Amino acid sequence: MDSALQGKVVLVSGGSSNLGSAICRAFSAEGAVVVCTWASQGGRLRAEALARELPSCRSQAMDVRSEDSVSGALDEIARTEGRLDVLVNNSGVFTVSPQEELTEEDWDKVFDTNIKGLWRVCRRALPSLRASAPSAIVNIASINAFHPGFGGTAHYDASKGAVVTYTKALAEEVGGDGVRVNAVAPGLLDAPYLRTPGNELGAKYRARAVLGRLVDPSEVASVAVFLAGARSSGIVGQTITVDCGYLLR
Repeated sequence: MDSALQGKVVLVSGGSSNLGSAICRAFSAEGAVVVCTWASQGGRLRAEALARELPSCRSQAMDVRSEDSVSGALDEIARTEGRLDVLVNNSGVFTVSPQEELTEEDWDKVFDTNIKGLWRVCRRALPSLRASAPSAIVNIASINAFHPGFGGTAHYDASKGAVVTYTKALAEEVGGDGVRVNAVAPGLLDAPYLRTPGNELGAKYRARAVLGRLVDPSEVASVAVFLAGARSSGIVGQTITVDCGYLLR
């Protein structure tokens, strides 16, 4: 356990998702107070269930595509918790479409969530993070930032490439204020449908990955905790891949 995270307030955007829930659990296990955000009714139900499971976790509405929603969520955190120590930007959208069929609406939806939404939350959270420094931002990128997906994901790949570059730029800008910014780039996350016989995507990933398997969300969550804690105090502006060796080949 990283004692530096005990009692710290951690905001996890998209905390009700598969990966987001793993991140919330990992920080809660470190003794942190976790704010799990959601942007849909289904997300709300999952976040509320997680809050019942984890005594130090609470549910909070926040749609990263809306400036008003982001501001409202950060104001509520300031009112109820009085501080913010760690921001994990996990909200994201993934769609698949060949370039000839990709609509401007789909492109805008992915970028508005994956990079502009991330920027909205960072911009609004920075005053609180500066006030509680040393503090940390952990952005969730993707190995697609470094290697194209299996086709039809150019818009998603480009958005995650932007997350990696933004992470470096923001780290340089706010590091002197005691706010460390880093990112995690997960590979293909394990899910039941990817393990079904005949699932081509899961099979292709396992065949290429050095470890011969998909990535468990808890493995990504543990790196997010590491990057937010005292043990990574000298790491800034970096993106750590968690891909079971997929990019090695």
